[in-house]
Amino acid sequence: MSNINSLFSGMYEYIETKKEYFDLFIDLDTRYEGWLEAEIMKYISNKPDEFHIEKTKKNHEVYGRPDLILKANGETWIIELKAFLINRRSLRFYLKGRGGARKDFARLKRFNKNFWIIICLACCEELNSENFENNVEEVSKKYNIKILNTLTFYTPKNKQVTLMLWGK
Repeated sequence: MSNINSLFSGMYEYIETKKEYFDLFIDLDTRYEGWLEAEIMKYISNKPDEFHIEKTKKNHEVYGRPDLILKANGETWIIELKAFLINRRSLRFYLKGRGGARKDFARLKRFNKNFWIIICLACCEELNSENFENNVEEVSKKYNIKILNTLTFYTPKNKQVTLMLWGK
């Protein structure tokens, strides 16, 4: 039986095989959320016995307009994907600012199950600092959510890339 942790771990392993792309995104200081979404959809579509993509970025009567609506184990799963390049903007901006995940955290707070946010952070030296922990603690308290899993790899140029699974 599939669960969100097995999906998240599989996504991580798949994305880790693409680590050289992150050096390109970092060097060019460019957005990569569309690329990440496409790669994750490709990964999920190769698992038809476990997951079925129902909708992508389409209006849903209950959940709004999430990035992915999946069917798994006969249940509807809602997944928001975020990809942030920590370079000129801080982690605080992405977790709490208008251009970051704030509205997704607020939506996650409203639903009790089967709604998750996956955040990919590239070039994040802040992750090992007290600043990161303080930002996560503030977000967790404000929205009554938490990080369920965190996985990290390093690019060929030794840049840190971290995937975080947020939920209740």
